[in-house]
Amino acid sequence: MEDTKPLVFKEAKKEEEVVNLSKFDIQAFTDTQDFSWTLDNIKKEVKTGWKLFSVTTDEEIVAAVLMRKDGDTLFTKNTPIKMAFQGNGFSHQIKNFYEEEAKKQQIRRVVNYCPVDNFRMIALNESHGYKRTGNAFGVSNNIIEWVKVL
Repeated sequence: MEDTKPLVFKEAKKEEEVVNLSKFDIQAFTDTQDFSWTLDNIKKEVKTGWKLFSVTTDEEIVAAVLMRKDGDTLFTKNTPIKMAFQGNGFSHQIKNFYEEEAKKQQIRRVVNYCPVDNFRMIALNESHGYKRTGNAFGVSNNIIEWVKVL
């Protein structure tokens, strides 16, 4: 069995990096996050305190991650993994990244958002010890909020 390749998480700090990440192949994943994947919407997220990260393997973008610290909570969300890379354990690495970042910043709670119809992400959240908060967001309440206390 082949070892899972490690992911590289790189924060998009420069305008050019945000623009390049906004061009991430939207056709490669479903547009079910809580906002449409456009440059304007991504810039709004960054402006309101979300940090944007590219997630790569072998220098190819496989997903994008957004994180925002607020008090003792790290809020997290990500695009689905690019279809060609699904099933490689990358979603588990993303969850581990969130939790490691929270621990580095001495944050005790990680909140994650995922679409109500993304059964893989729901199962992933459950397997990592996240619990549903009962809160739902989005135009049709299609985004579920999850929490894990570290």
